[in-house]
Amino acid sequence: MTEKFRPRLHFTPSVGWMNDPNGMIRSAGYWHLFFQYDPDSITHGPMHWGHARSRDLTTWEELPVALYPDDLGTCFSGSAVETPEGEVKLFYTSHRLDGEGRDFQQQCLVHADLGAGTFDKDPGNPVIPNPGLVAFRDPKVIRIDAGWVMLVTEGQTVGFYGSDDLRTWRHLSSFGEGEGRHSDEPWECPDLVPLTAPDGSEVWMLIIGVNPGAYAEGSGTQYFLGQFDGLRFENLNPPETELWLDHGRDYYAAQTFFERDPSGPPVAIGWASNWRYAKQTPTEAFRGVMSLPRALQLVETQDGLRVAASLPDEVRKAVIGSDDPAVQLAETTIELGERQVLSVTLFGEAEPQFMIERPAPDRVRVRTLRPEDPTLPTFGHDYDVTSPWSGPLPVMVLMDHGLVELCAGDGRLWLTNLFYPDAPEASARFDVWG
Repeated sequence: MTEKFRPRLHFTPSVGWMNDPNGMIRSAGYWHLFFQYDPDSITHGPMHWGHARSRDLTTWEELPVALYPDDLGTCFSGSAVETPEGEVKLFYTSHRLDGEGRDFQQQCLVHADLGAGTFDKDPGNPVIPNPGLVAFRDPKVIRIDAGWVMLVTEGQTVGFYGSDDLRTWRHLSSFGEGEGRHSDEPWECPDLVPLTAPDGSEVWMLIIGVNPGAYAEGSGTQYFLGQFDGLRFENLNPPETELWLDHGRDYYAAQTFFERDPSGPPVAIGWASNWRYAKQTPTEAFRGVMSLPRALQLVETQDGLRVAASLPDEVRKAVIGSDDPAVQLAETTIELGERQVLSVTLFGEAEPQFMIERPAPDRVRVRTLRPEDPTLPTFGHDYDVTSPWSGPLPVMVLMDHGLVELCAGDGRLWLTNLFYPDAPEASARFDVWG
């Protein structure tokens, strides 16, 4: 019940606690992944920034801790950019409690040399002081024309800030009131990235973390599609529309890699866990695992534009080429009739973990099941999700020491779920009923 649940291709820290991916950036041939990290426990203590890098997105080299708590507080989530001059800057939220025990959060700047492994906090921090909000965190900085825009969550909305020099910031606008899914807790971990629609037009994807109260209960990653003019974001869908990057229980706080000169679609990674039970999962040396990277693109569906995701080529090759018996990629394509069900049974178990059917000619429905676990009271689930799809249905199941990522409909529907089977050796059986 220890290392048998450490994935081979999904990143985990060697020891300690890990949650949100932070500061994701591709620079000088490396993909850099920073992350929320407590090196001294596996139950989420004072937040540091851990650091790892990879050339292929699956073989990760864990590096020394990048950011430590200081007088301003601990180091909450944030992002990274590379300037046109080649300088790398990190942005994070400093977090502490005020005199009344409430969260007090401000945005801070770090000057980084990724090659040398040095991270110098700006002496003028914070670059954005707290404006009087209890929830004011998770800065995501992006390049817009010749300037910069920072997204910061402001409770139930996300604020947009502009800067010419990455030091002096001005508030531009806010988005979110009455839009999409909300809960009693603040939005978290925003991201904003341009995508190209099938007709060649530019559409912006705004990513928001919802916890609790997401689609599958607990933590989840929703997104909006819209226009962004450098000042404000305008949702292209009705405000009640809810879109999710992943409908599983274990995909949260997704972020995309910053690339100064992008050569392909944006690549995202999410934290493969859920705050409902993240502190109780049955691992010992570490807690926390990242999803595999996914390349994002826009596709046209019967319901309008939606985001589809796929494994980058190098990731897919690594999974297929793995010699680890607990790593497998299983695929099938099937023409399901309206009364037929495709069951997906994993790990040699008796009962299926997924059941897939066609409730209508232009729809696919996936039911996901995870049995109750007396040691994890909120771990079990049984729910379904429906997505537009016509024609033969491709299904892919990726397993890595109990972590399962299922994809249906050419990347339109993803479900990421943790399992802790008696025998995590990977096997997948597809059966058709009816």
